[in-house]
Amino acid sequence: MTENILGDEWYSERYFHKNVATSFKIKSILHSEQSKYQKIDVLDTYGVGRLLLLDGKTMVSDKDEFVYHEVMGHVPAMIHPKIKNVLIIGGGDGGIVREFVKHPEIERIDLVEIDERVIEVSKKYFPDCTSGLSDKRVNVLTEDGVEYIKTHKNFFDVIIIDSTDPEDFAAGLFTQEFYKHVSDALTDHGIMMAQTENPFYDEFGIKTFYDNLRNVYPVVKSFTGPMLIYPGVFWTFAYASKGLIPTILNEEKIPFMTGLQKNLKWYNMDWHKGAFNISNIHKLVTGC
Repeated sequence: MTENILGDEWYSERYFHKNVATSFKIKSILHSEQSKYQKIDVLDTYGVGRLLLLDGKTMVSDKDEFVYHEVMGHVPAMIHPKIKNVLIIGGGDGGIVREFVKHPEIERIDLVEIDERVIEVSKKYFPDCTSGLSDKRVNVLTEDGVEYIKTHKNFFDVIIIDSTDPEDFAAGLFTQEFYKHVSDALTDHGIMMAQTENPFYDEFGIKTFYDNLRNVYPVVKSFTGPMLIYPGVFWTFAYASKGLIPTILNEEKIPFMTGLQKNLKWYNMDWHKGAFNISNIHKLVTGC
């Protein structure tokens, strides 16, 4: 549980029973509104540049957004033999779409974001993140991802769950029933990925998440990436599939990625190969 304080000079996110906080010194408040679903704020900060908050929780910053978005896009793209159809649930900032459109083999990308205001605000204040939304392969849908996933069977090659914390309207994205619907919507070689919080501060929640995944998918793995703006920096990501092993890169894609990774800020194939070698505490919490 977190408590968030937005003052005149500092924004602080408190967590771990309110005993720990991450704070950012504010230059100015660029945007603030209450949408149908949540409060949306954009801050200009001294330390991380522009910072997007949803219901007072840090989501995206100029400083580190590339880590999250690159791993979510390029990890599955380098494992799957041929991605045609991608679904992203949440992710209204557009950063994951930006990474997937770099892969020419992909024919269709559906971005399902329930709150259209997140998309519009991101277009204004995070134009680099949203640059991929204009790609002709991208369909932007302002719908409930929980309901949308039920309308597709054996269709998507990759599904990314890029949601806020499991509270209120996002709670349906964290149930075992939902993961089963995701599995049904995936093709036989399908891959699902999601962010899974910090193992030091949300041990019980992470364990439950991975237990639910293992009840649905035969392959469940976890890896980490540093997220400067998130609680504790040490951030975990879940990989689940119907059979594809995440440490085995598709050899036919290596020449393409060799060129592409020169223009990326975080992802490269050497990092990918080692990312799933996780620490003991990470193994203990996730069971991976």
